Amino acid sequence: MGLPRFGRPKNGDELSSNLFVANCGPAVGISDDEIASVFCKFGELNGVYAADDSGTRVIVSFSEVGSAQSAFMALHGKPCPQFGGRSLFIRYSVLQPNPKVVHW
Repeated sequence: MGLPRFGRPKNGDELSSNLFVANCGPAVGISDDEIASVFCKFGELNGVYAADDSGTRVIVSFSEVGSAQSAFMALHGKPCPQFGGRSLFIRYSVLQPNPKVVHW
């Protein structure tokens, strides 16, 4: 099946329970578990997923939109002490439907 696919909301102001988070991930020495330990303080997580192959961007998926909104307001553009003072750059992200596979 593969991992969930995420993208930008069609309406740039649309809130979502998923956050695209740049400047953290395994390529900069921050594990998914470490990311989850910071973001879970804002609410129940569905998971932390690689946003792409760079290893420096992740999707943090919450169960509730309000939890994602709280995390966004608390962490976007601010240094995160748990991540060595790295500033996180966050935007909302939405789950994209998987493309249909045609079988011949």
